[in-house]
Amino acid sequence: MGERVMTQEESIEYLLRRSQRKGDTFPIRREFIQARVEGRLGEPTTGPGRLSDLLRAPHALELLLLVYAVTTGGDFGVTERSQLWGRAAGIYLLADRKASMAVSRQWQHLEKLGLIERRQHGRLKRIIKRRECGLVGESSEAYTVPTGAKGDVYFRVPFAYWREGWHQKLDMPGKAVLLAAMSRRRETFTLPQDTRGARALGLSRHTVTRGIDELLSHELLVKTGAEEVVNVRTKRGYEWVNTYQLAKPFNINLSNSEIERLKAERLEVERAEVERLEAKYQTLKEVELTAEEVELLVLGGNARGKARGGGRLRHPGGPGPASPGQPG
Repeated sequence: MGERVMTQEESIEYLLRRSQRKGDTFPIRREFIQARVEGRLGEPTTGPGRLSDLLRAPHALELLLLVYAVTTGGDFGVTERSQLWGRAAGIYLLADRKASMAVSRQWQHLEKLGLIERRQHGRLKRIIKRRECGLVGESSEAYTVPTGAKGDVYFRVPFAYWREGWHQKLDMPGKAVLLAAMSRRRETFTLPQDTRGARALGLSRHTVTRGIDELLSHELLVKTGAEEVVNVRTKRGYEWVNTYQLAKPFNINLSNSEIERLKAERLEVERAEVERLEAKYQTLKEVELTAEEVELLVLGGNARGKARGGGRLRHPGGPGPASPGQPG
């Protein structure tokens, strides 16, 4: 009987528990998706982040996301066997030495991009994460905990990405658009499906369209309507674009300004509802007073009729006066 080997799911869960993160989420700077770069005239603009360099390296992306999840302090490094990394990232599932070569190629790719650093740690390699912007010029920056300040914006990725199996269910276009959507940090947002907008993310228009369709089919993305935006490249200068919302478990990223906007929106809705209820209450009071006035009129009319020897006034909703020839 052969010896038991950890499964991919068991390997991932071991790494996630090792992190001891509160809330079961981990941060990624927005610059991993979309970086600030210089335009042709030296003006600041947006360009593709390092995610664009991993679109053809799905195993390297999975390794990097796991490193981001596991490393939480100190030198932001982690030391584990290649076999464990290989199983967790779905690169090589057997417990033999071939895993070292397969995983080493992926680490090498990430190291060239400036996203990690490898150091010898006894007989194993220690993987140390670098800042998400990766290689800038000839060097990369040491990793620091993101602050959320302007220029250091980040979003959170839930462990549910692995625990609910989305790392296997989604293809690379779906993963890329999912990360881009989370980096928006809004409840409702647009996604660039024009060529220029897609290129700013380092994606092709076809990749963005495929990714959106993939997320819609898995109900991770919900189409909420359409919004008219400026686009001077069109004849009108405007165009209609679809708006979306992320569904659970990925709808966890809202900026402070978005939280304040939603809070103000809720207060406005509550205020309008209170005004509506108050108006309805006043209407009901008026109707009630009118009914009382009718009652007084009916009672007064009956009294006058009796004084003249006439019949009774009909009470609203009550029996009318007796007809001639019929029992009274």
